[in-house]
Amino acid sequence: MKKSLVVTTGVAGLLSLLAGSSMAGPDVIVGDLMDISRWGATGGITAYSVGTISCNIGDQNLLWVAGTNQHPVIGQNMFRLKNGRFEQVGQSWLKHGFLALTDSLCGSCSGQGGSVLGVGCSDPYGSGLNGDQGGLGPKFQVNATNGVFSYPFVGQGQTGSVIYKRLQVQTDDINPSLNAGAMYFVEGQYVTQDDAGAGNALNNASHRRINIPSVSATPSFVGETRRERPAIDAWLDNDSTVVLVPLIYNELNSDRQAGKFVVGAKVTDNGDGTWTYEYAIHNLNSHRSARVVSMPTPCGVSLSQIGFHDVPYHSGEPFDGTDWAASHAGDNISWSTQTFTENANANALRWGTLYNYRFVANSAPNAAGSVQLTLFRPGAVGEADVLTASNIPTPGPRACRANFDGIGGVGSADITAFLGAWFADLTGGTTVADFDCSGGVGSADITAFLNTWFANLAGGC
Repeated sequence: MKKSLVVTTGVAGLLSLLAGSSMAGPDVIVGDLMDISRWGATGGITAYSVGTISCNIGDQNLLWVAGTNQHPVIGQNMFRLKNGRFEQVGQSWLKHGFLALTDSLCGSCSGQGGSVLGVGCSDPYGSGLNGDQGGLGPKFQVNATNGVFSYPFVGQGQTGSVIYKRLQVQTDDINPSLNAGAMYFVEGQYVTQDDAGAGNALNNASHRRINIPSVSATPSFVGETRRERPAIDAWLDNDSTVVLVPLIYNELNSDRQAGKFVVGAKVTDNGDGTWTYEYAIHNLNSHRSARVVSMPTPCGVSLSQIGFHDVPYHSGEPFDGTDWAASHAGDNISWSTQTFTENANANALRWGTLYNYRFVANSAPNAAGSVQLTLFRPGAVGEADVLTASNIPTPGPRACRANFDGIGGVGSADITAFLGAWFADLTGGTTVADFDCSGGVGSADITAFLNTWFANLAGGC
């Protein structure tokens, strides 16, 4: 029996607030995103790196020991906000820390550095250092929930082409002539064991807006770094119609080692009796990851333009990049990848990535809807396998199902439209005319439709 966990907006908001506050123990954050390097392009891919300044806002030193797995790894990501869609367009391998300085960006520094980042101290790793290929390791060796990773890491000391291991972005995705009105954001994230062990792993990502004037230009920053806020927050910051709900849960039955997703949604009225539903789900640090995203679609709601978007792995990461399969049957729409048993390297929604799920529906939103995430890796006994984000807009019930063509009121044209869809379903294997929501199309759907049609014709919708 699968266990599930429901997170409501109020509880999630409280947990998010707590996650953004400094706590006892070492607590590393991205205090600033300081500079950007553009390394070049090849094969339609452009490579960047982003400089990060770490700060220890906790009350104990943070370990920073070179040559072991007792130091932070640093990830870099890029995102695009375009036409209401917030998508991740690039990610890097992870910079392995080796030495901490004793600067004071975030407060008064204790003066302790080298193999530790002292209390109150900050340490800059410029974009050149964060783009140095020999010091970049893969994500697959890192458990971002507890901060543990393998050392030595795969590819240590290895270099390659100009894009190898760096923050890779499809050049078309940042070409201004192809992305009119788009906004771009970069994100930095630190992962390390003693920070996670102290329960402070949920505030380790920060983001900053950038301007990309041309495909060959080095981007410039716009505004200040948004500390302790992952880049998905920029979607809401720039669009008040967006809804964001954090999902935070404990792993290993621990009060300290927590995993966090953020579920984002935006619904747009297309003005023609349809609505566009856009979802973005960010995995901040969940090692268990997610393999299924699902939500209710009431009987009679038709969906079209069902889509999915992910961000490519590269440079030898072992993960399968196959798109998730979508399934709309009965009263549910879902997207899924393989199970952990089927393929441990399946294209799960893993830490440090954001995936998108979208469709167009002929039904207005229900603001009190919910989205479920089924986790990918098996958990310990008693841990939840399914997480539910509440108060997410999802399609509501149709107001007048007998008005099948969606034009005016109920009339003979609706019968024609329904029968046309019914015959098309029989030959095409679709379920547009599945009026009784049985999951298939048959004579019972004609009976159910005509009963509703006559009732609405007499009584109105």
